Amino acid sequence: MIRGFQKGSLLPSIIIGAFTAIGGILYGFDTGLIAGVLAMEPFKQTYGTQQPDGTWYLPSSKKSLFVSVLSAGLFCGAFSTGYLADVRGRRLGLIFGCIIFMIGVAMQVAAANAALFGGGRFIAGFGTGAISSIGPLYQAEIAPKHIRGTITAGYHTAKTFGVLLAAIVNNSTKDRDGNSAYLIPIYIQFVWAVILIAGFAFLPESPRYFMKYGKRDKARQALARIRHRDEDDAIVTSELDEIEASLEVEHSIGEVSVRDCFKRENKQLYRLILGMTVMAFSQLVGVNFIKYFGTDFFQQAGITNSFVISMATNLVSFSMTIPALYLIERLGRRSFLIIGYIGSWITQYIIAIVGLVAAGSDLARRILVSFSILYIAIESAGVGPPSLVIVGEVFPLRTRAKSIALSLGCDYSWNFVIALATPYLVDSGPGNANLGSNVFFIWGSCSLLGAIFVYFWVYETKGLSLEQIDELYNTVPYAWQSAIFIPREMQDENSLILELNKANKPGDVNVSDIEVSDADDATVLSEEGIQEIQQPWSNL
Repeated sequence: MIRGFQKGSLLPSIIIGAFTAIGGILYGFDTGLIAGVLAMEPFKQTYGTQQPDGTWYLPSSKKSLFVSVLSAGLFCGAFSTGYLADVRGRRLGLIFGCIIFMIGVAMQVAAANAALFGGGRFIAGFGTGAISSIGPLYQAEIAPKHIRGTITAGYHTAKTFGVLLAAIVNNSTKDRDGNSAYLIPIYIQFVWAVILIAGFAFLPESPRYFMKYGKRDKARQALARIRHRDEDDAIVTSELDEIEASLEVEHSIGEVSVRDCFKRENKQLYRLILGMTVMAFSQLVGVNFIKYFGTDFFQQAGITNSFVISMATNLVSFSMTIPALYLIERLGRRSFLIIGYIGSWITQYIIAIVGLVAAGSDLARRILVSFSILYIAIESAGVGPPSLVIVGEVFPLRTRAKSIALSLGCDYSWNFVIALATPYLVDSGPGNANLGSNVFFIWGSCSLLGAIFVYFWVYETKGLSLEQIDELYNTVPYAWQSAIFIPREMQDENSLILELNKANKPGDVNVSDIEVSDADDATVLSEEGIQEIQQPWSNL
């Protein structure tokens, strides 16, 4: 155990989860820097086209290429690294992703033409996709169940912080002479990858990964280190037994392949559709339109200081993810996500309607800025974090890595489609739709559809272990009934305690002496364990 922490402290789990979230900073920074870089004059002069009046601009085709190719890399990286995380472990998969990312960044720095720069964006995206696929999986598997949502949502918070940092750096370098204006933000990306590689060399592997391959001793060591308890502690043994029981059921079915992710057993296909659709809607609400093209879009709308406006939206985005860490456990994943989608729908329709009625006016510009910021606030709190948490915890262990990879692959594929199409939808000129702010009608409609989908399809998993989530999906027929679900072992414990209370006078029974047995094994209800259940943040 680590000196300075009390036995059973949550801090080791929180620290490991927070460090893993640096992968989110890496992703967010890479996403955010391109929004400012596209609007920088030195970048336009290097990769753009000169107009007859001597000014430089980036054609819609190149803007689409530079943004969408990253998303293509994200898709390939997320889809192809599920196998690596299963076979070689979560830590090595994350380190591999960082190395690939650094190769892509080096290509962008050295690029003398658009093709090489775009190739570097793709390779960097592949590494980022690997990190973003394995990172939330690793967080979900090492986190105690009562704060798992908060730890996993922290990855999205880190993502928004990375976008904010990129906006600050872009604003700081945009007026520099020469290519250093856009190269400095690109160089900084090396920092995040180096930090992650150094840290993952020392962090413990996921206990669930070890248990999957029958390495119980290593799993016990890793879990004891993460939970900050002795290896022979009853709570460590109980958690290992729970993982082992779940694995035995899954192993009895046989080896897993990608094809198994599409089978109906254990409601796997239902859960896969859920995960892929939730991630698709997280893109279709249009948040990355602001993150990728916001600076350029605000410039075209006639708004001065577009870099400052972009920095403000990113500051709001990061700030709103912090209360989300609390609200996701307080309100639950399902309710919080519905609220987020409805808020997104309302704000985006207001932007679109005002833009349609009062196009080009000062009122329309003020509404565009203020409600874009409000929309970003709602999305950053109520859409991004719960979506990522749901995908990180909804799948059974047997298919978890591959199913998360498929879900994130869906996320990145829609990211690619939106990044590819948006310049043609929004920009004016030949071959473009020239929608302008009317594009918010599309994003708003998708937000409303997302709320409807969540109500009918997404189960509430707040406070449940990953193994109890399996029981939830196999026993509760409809998503809107999931909030009243009580796991079987908790039903047994409550029944026994009620019987003991009937048989004894108040004060006759000490809760630390109650032993609860089911058909397979026994669990001791210690005062320490009950406190952890009732007050998940008290044991720091």
